[in-house]
Amino acid sequence: MNFLDKLEGRFGSLAIHNIAIYIVAGQAGIWLLSFGYVNSDGSNALMERMLFDSRLVLQGEIWRIFAFPLIPPDAHPIFLIFAWYIFYLISSALEGQWGAFRLNVYMIIGAMLGMAAGFLLPGVPISNAIWGQTIFLAFAYLFPDFELRLFFILPVKVRWLGWIAWAYVALLFFSNPFWQTKVFIIASVSNYFLFFTKDILHTFQSKKRVAHMKAEKEKFEAEAFHTCSVCGATDKSHPDRDFRYRGDTCICEVCLEKEKAEVQEEA
Repeated sequence: MNFLDKLEGRFGSLAIHNIAIYIVAGQAGIWLLSFGYVNSDGSNALMERMLFDSRLVLQGEIWRIFAFPLIPPDAHPIFLIFAWYIFYLISSALEGQWGAFRLNVYMIIGAMLGMAAGFLLPGVPISNAIWGQTIFLAFAYLFPDFELRLFFILPVKVRWLGWIAWAYVALLFFSNPFWQTKVFIIASVSNYFLFFTKDILHTFQSKKRVAHMKAEKEKFEAEAFHTCSVCGATDKSHPDRDFRYRGDTCICEVCLEKEKAEVQEEA
């Protein structure tokens, strides 16, 4: 029993079941409310007050910590509805695979690590975009063959979308010159590695063992079983020949016939 199993045994009753419904409902409610808080310059005051900013949190705006998961994606309404549907779909699948407690822990750790690293970026507002992406990455790892309809038409397996998401994270990491931002990006995806590193290493070792066994099998199959001691022909180089043994000495049928012919000539 690992540490997470022990935590679940002790605090599992506190888990929020169907947490995706509450997050989607909260984001949808915030999105609707935001229309009443549009500034003259087009920015949204409500959204600005929900973004995590460590400097403002230290000044007393504690609600930014709890508002972090409820920030809706910045997208067109049609794509926003699609994003909520996908979030609900993958979160429900993860809850079915892990159970409510582990999904709660995964989400909480991701949010807490991202916000903790956000203290390295005082005055820089942080959204929950990478946090939401780690939930998708977990789904892509556990259900790689699940198909989504890209643009509602093109079927794409989730594993490829997962690789694209990782490429995006890598691009953010390597293109940003500030080490604080790099730390923030690493911290934001750390919940993924906390949950999956052991499985990834086990899978890698298993594939390595399988590859080694396959190479040994191919090597064995490539080696000749019979080698003529006279001409050097083998059952691999000359599969049409028969091979005979005289004690431990192997001789092919061609060389055997030659020997017989020579004996007859001498006789």
